[in-house]
Amino acid sequence: MKKRILFFCSLLLLVQVSFGQSAKLEGNIPKELSILYTNDLHANFEPILVGWVSPTRKVGGFAKIAARVKQEKKANPNTLYLDAGDFFTGPDICSLTKGEAVIDAMNHMSLDATCIGNHEFDYGWRNLVSQFEKATFPILNGNLFIQNTGKLIWNHPFKILQKSGLKIGIIGLHGKFAFYDTVSDTMRQGIEARDEELYLQQYVDLLRPQVDLVVLLVHQGIPGRQSSKGSVDIQRNLQKDIDLASRIKGVDIMITGHAHQGTPQPLTSKGTLIVSTDALGIEIGKLVVLYDLQNKKMIGYQNTLNFLYADETPDDPATRQCIDKWKERVDKVSGQKIGCISEPLTRSYGEESTLGNMVADGMLHAFPDYELALVNSGGLREDILGPNVTTGDLISAFPFPNTVVKLELKGVFLREIFEHAADQTNGVLQVSAGLVLQYNDSLPLGNRVVSCTLNGKALEDERIYKVLANNFLVKGGDGFLSFSKASANIETHLGVVQTMISYLKTFPVYPPKLEGRVVKLNK
Repeated sequence: MKKRILFFCSLLLLVQVSFGQSAKLEGNIPKELSILYTNDLHANFEPILVGWVSPTRKVGGFAKIAARVKQEKKANPNTLYLDAGDFFTGPDICSLTKGEAVIDAMNHMSLDATCIGNHEFDYGWRNLVSQFEKATFPILNGNLFIQNTGKLIWNHPFKILQKSGLKIGIIGLHGKFAFYDTVSDTMRQGIEARDEELYLQQYVDLLRPQVDLVVLLVHQGIPGRQSSKGSVDIQRNLQKDIDLASRIKGVDIMITGHAHQGTPQPLTSKGTLIVSTDALGIEIGKLVVLYDLQNKKMIGYQNTLNFLYADETPDDPATRQCIDKWKERVDKVSGQKIGCISEPLTRSYGEESTLGNMVADGMLHAFPDYELALVNSGGLREDILGPNVTTGDLISAFPFPNTVVKLELKGVFLREIFEHAADQTNGVLQVSAGLVLQYNDSLPLGNRVVSCTLNGKALEDERIYKVLANNFLVKGGDGFLSFSKASANIETHLGVVQTMISYLKTFPVYPPKLEGRVVKLNK
């Protein structure tokens, strides 16, 4: 009790700092609301090692999150737990169940609401609807529609909750650009995303007279870095959220996903607080706000990001039991040993990576009459630690049902593709052996590739090259639109994961190594 009184007093002291104005309470006792938040959980059921957090202590895990949330809610009933989407796609258990295991586990996690992220579409939008129907927690979205109709694909745009004597309106949206940039064309056939700004203002105007606080759960902006290293460029990574808040009136709090960018201190834009975590469930954000009910406004806040160390939090029993049930069901497939590696296969968003090399080389091994293979860095979702490698490890590393496509592309169009990669909007491309790409991202956009050679020879603009890429890239995923300029396009229907399996089986022990294939010159 003493700790809560001290904490409450500290919030009052933060009022002037937080909003630059004096709170004239005059006997009006403010309401305190605690909001726990996550984003981009990506089906990480189990605690993981994250090198930039700790080289030895694992963090995260759904059963740990559930336990912490339930502890917080028991200690303070005026607590909400909200999430900003991308709970699908990560370890193999999600892919092998098309998200069903994830929904089942989240049913035990005491969620008050979440929104839809782009990866919820990885197994098709009809599957999304089918799996969502099994959820016992609110999933919100108000701007994804059946094409050319007024019908939302999931007709739950907002929800009103009551906590601490306050009415809280919670809205869920998906950024239009992020939707078309990252959702595979195949998986979104028949649906469309509409302008999030337009719909947000409509929902805010509808809710504002009915509620005290408006909270937006949104999935938008630049995609999260799929790398073994952390990122700290907070304002750049959340600029889309800052811009949205600056143009909309009436949003008090924005919890955002997609960028995998934590906010130790909330960003503010036209009075809106913007918060996010570093993703994968490695931490839980906690935003505590003070609300002046008499004057209808927030008067203070305190935000913390707390790493969820696995050795400090016991598992929630119900969530643990659910996870174990699903793991047992999929183990017959995921537990099959494929091979061995001499050291871990890791990822990088801005340069060559050992995992990227293996995936690209595996594609080229499957079709040796082709000259090069390209892999989007964002498709590599998890490191493979080894030394033994299972089917589940490979699915977790590349959890998408993507297939290999054969292309014939002029050198000039390959240059366009590599320039887009060097823009760092969606990460560089990982490339097969023989290709060397050097770039400098301090140079102007469109002129960042310094050199590009294949087997020691510079690319020739008019020469046609035989290229392999996955169907996500070929259809313009991650903004790689120049793949559409191919003079030949043949779908092989061979899964990328299957090429990885076949390739690793050719080695007694696969030796990962960096060869200088993709080099950032201005480190």
